[in-house]
Amino acid sequence: MVLGLARQGVAMARFLARAGAQVTVSDLKTKAELADAIAALADLPVRYALGGHPMSLLRGADFICVSGGVPLDIPLLVEARRRGIPLVSDAQLFLERCPATVIGITGSAGKTTTTALVGEMCRAAGRRTWVGGNIGNPLLDDLEQIAPDDLVV
Repeated sequence: MVLGLARQGVAMARFLARAGAQVTVSDLKTKAELADAIAALADLPVRYALGGHPMSLLRGADFICVSGGVPLDIPLLVEARRRGIPLVSDAQLFLERCPATVIGITGSAGKTTTTALVGEMCRAAGRRTWVGGNIGNPLLDDLEQIAPDDLVV
């Protein structure tokens, strides 16, 4: 299951569906509010539970991919943890599968600027470099193109 259908949720749903998973996406918004996101997944076998997060979604869920904007204390996730259903993020899905060296940028201020600067430094050093994450590009979308000799920021 993917919880939240913003940029990260679309990338996670796309990645999982292309990998052959049975994907259900849940979001508090309506179909009309999510029209663009749903259109981005139109060619994939994705099911939707929109307008709420019913507990019935937990039946058969192997794990839940939680988008960054979804609070971890909502009732569905509290119950999922109680049942032992793992919660994962797009970063976890990516890092577990990425063949390249990854440079992570953390902190409370300046991450976007630092990420962009490090990416440019890597490119200037002649390395094929992928920059993404919370600065706009979900790296899961690029995973199939990333080679072991690349750098990811």
